[in-house]
Amino acid sequence: MNRHCFVLLLLASFLQLSTRIKRKATVNKAATLSLLFLCTLPLSAQSTELYGQEFFESPPKNISIHNSYSNAYQRSYPVISLELPANAGANLKRITLSQINGIERWNWGGKDLTVYSGFYNMRKRGEKGLASMQFNDESGITEIVFNPSVKPGQIVSVVIPSINPNQGVYEWSASFYPESPSLPPSQTLGPVLRLDIYSSNIRF
Repeated sequence: MNRHCFVLLLLASFLQLSTRIKRKATVNKAATLSLLFLCTLPLSAQSTELYGQEFFESPPKNISIHNSYSNAYQRSYPVISLELPANAGANLKRITLSQINGIERWNWGGKDLTVYSGFYNMRKRGEKGLASMQFNDESGITEIVFNPSVKPGQIVSVVIPSINPNQGVYEWSASFYPESPSLPPSQTLGPVLRLDIYSSNIRF
């Protein structure tokens, strides 16, 4: 239950208690019903601002990463897929990836990213110009920026041309940021994303 409804229900409980004390049942019952009606208003009517930041009321979900090419030093096209719920409360503007495991840094190509609608499909390549990538050498954080931003209710997949590193297990922590024209966007942590790279086509 969101905080808006919680406060309204507390007020409703107070009014019901006041009814038993003052025996003004008709007036207080009407007020209680009015508060309960306000509580049922859709979340979209509420602000997504909290403590001076923009945030997701319902964060991205069904987040995954796939790579159809898993040999070391092979050109590859990792795909990050996600769903932004219809009640997200804000558009998705960017994703950050921070590598937390791997014997060497993943070589993201950073050019010609493509985006397509729907979850991972190895036959799709997507459309160029809908997302860009920036890499911070100092922090090691990779940032994917959507243009235009992803709207609530959309399912998207980002194809990132890259070159596979040496064999091993590679993992990233993912964070998601809402579009926020005037307020600092809050950070929403996602799952750890993992890719396995092999020395040959034989997998053990």
